[in-house]
Amino acid sequence: MKNKIKIFFLSLSMLGIGFFPSYASTEVVVKGTGFNSFSKGCSKNKPRDKGLHEATMEKAKKKAWRRFVSKQEDDVIDTYDDNEDEILENLDEFILDMSVLNQDCDKSSKTYELIVRLTVDDRAFKRFLTKATGNTSKQGALAGKSTLILLYPRMVDRRIDARRADVDETISSFEGDEVSDVDESSASISERSVSKTAKIKGGSTTASKVLYKMGNRQDAQASATRALRRFKMRPVFASNLVAVSKREGFDSSFLNDLTNEFLTEGNYSSDSLANLETFSMDIGTYQYIVLGSIDLSEARTDQQSGLPRVTAIVNIELYEATMDGNFVLATANESYNAVAETQEEAQSVALKKAAKTAIEGLFTQI
Repeated sequence: MKNKIKIFFLSLSMLGIGFFPSYASTEVVVKGTGFNSFSKGCSKNKPRDKGLHEATMEKAKKKAWRRFVSKQEDDVIDTYDDNEDEILENLDEFILDMSVLNQDCDKSSKTYELIVRLTVDDRAFKRFLTKATGNTSKQGALAGKSTLILLYPRMVDRRIDARRADVDETISSFEGDEVSDVDESSASISERSVSKTAKIKGGSTTASKVLYKMGNRQDAQASATRALRRFKMRPVFASNLVAVSKREGFDSSFLNDLTNEFLTEGNYSSDSLANLETFSMDIGTYQYIVLGSIDLSEARTDQQSGLPRVTAIVNIELYEATMDGNFVLATANESYNAVAETQEEAQSVALKKAAKTAIEGLFTQI
């Protein structure tokens, strides 16, 4: 039987001094829920399974930490996102104290309730981020330049069943007769052949076609903007191009073609790519183009937390837009995972993380 482990988190006491904005000492109550098996009962108001208690404490700590990070200013969060893996690996260096305020192991409902308080060393956290800011030469080289963002977040809508061409093959026992005619759909033998026959059904199958539905483009564009902000660059979106096209008399219908191709064909066509190149040379208002898709999976259950887990698969390219044409500078083919309370939240987190991290990675490659 699966049992709910209700985890309530209380955080955080913070001291704020340094390069990033400071915060007064405060406590924030955060509530979260985890799921796990609970087969060994309770002892002294804790699960008999000691590992289960420790795992719950770890979840509480990380949930409270995420709450702490979410309260920071945008520039702090941007730098944190770039260094999250390293920070989480050394999380205890930023925590001065963690204490349990209340716990309740309920045998009847088989739920475990835990409330913890974290005291975070905000000064050490901000000092780490200040050191990690770095890469100023790259920022200076790209500062002020514009990038056209053509990102297509999508989810599988439906699959068109593969066509099947049936093949009938007749196997016969006969004396002296042979199969006289064979083609892809049938086999025949001469008149005198059949005393025993068996008909075998076979067939050839074409690849199934996947149709997509559009995900949250606003989330993708917002994350792309955050990624460009790291390099002090400006975003340009399809809506901006449509407005300019109407004013200047350019044809921007290829943008609709691109959308349809990513949703129905899986990728852009050579014609649309050529139209994008011509448009870029004509309009000349951006120096780079980010083009591609981010595929979001259906949620599956995360084995550790029991919460919905979503994967975002990135396939995007970075082009330099010049008067001589568009040239590929870098590509990103990566996947990112996210776990959250609901499928919708997990998809949103995965999409935002994938868009921001992948675009930052593209520009660090050049």
